[in-house]
Amino acid sequence: MTEFIYLHGFASGPDSQKACIFKDHFGRAGLSLTIPDLQQDDFENLTLTKQVALVQSIIDSKPSSCFALIGSSMGGYIAALSSETRKEIKALYLMAPGFNFINRWMETMGWNKNRLDSIQDLIQVYHYRYNAQVDLNTNLFRDAVSWDTFSLNCNIPTRIIHGLHDETVDIQESRDFASLHPKCQLKELNSDHSLLSCINWIVEDCMDFFQSINLMNDDL
Repeated sequence: MTEFIYLHGFASGPDSQKACIFKDHFGRAGLSLTIPDLQQDDFENLTLTKQVALVQSIIDSKPSSCFALIGSSMGGYIAALSSETRKEIKALYLMAPGFNFINRWMETMGWNKNRLDSIQDLIQVYHYRYNAQVDLNTNLFRDAVSWDTFSLNCNIPTRIIHGLHDETVDIQESRDFASLHPKCQLKELNSDHSLLSCINWIVEDCMDFFQSINLMNDDL
């Protein structure tokens, strides 16, 4: 049996608009969709390692299942990282995945990833779930350096959806990734980073993708 997991983006949550739309569509199709809180009620101390460990724990709790992961933005990056650590993950559907996470933040903040010990412990970021500026421990970035050299082999069927007008993650990141991985498909849409203007099409495309690789037959 295939289990489906949705991984939300950075400074978001399991009740985000995209997550709820996916949950509704999957529910109407008779499919369960697990949507964990990747920040685990502790956004300030968020790290990539903690997020990957949470996904691993969900997979390890159901040893007889295989899994398909759906990821948005940072959640897409977490999905890709997780897939390299668990053979039970059979496919990925990634929306504007946050590849090159550490380098993009270093450029935005004007930091050097080799000198992160010299930066402040806390920064303020806007959190969409809380609609407010909140504290974030910069250990997130120190931890991310260790994942920067982690190989993403992408040896499972993967489909990436990315908006041509993405203002957060340059679509070139997905183009470069897809060009290096034969099992990865890329679909470019006339949308922005949120992809909400195309969300109903995206959910149907996601379900069609999983159906095409026979991951939904046991559930339907």
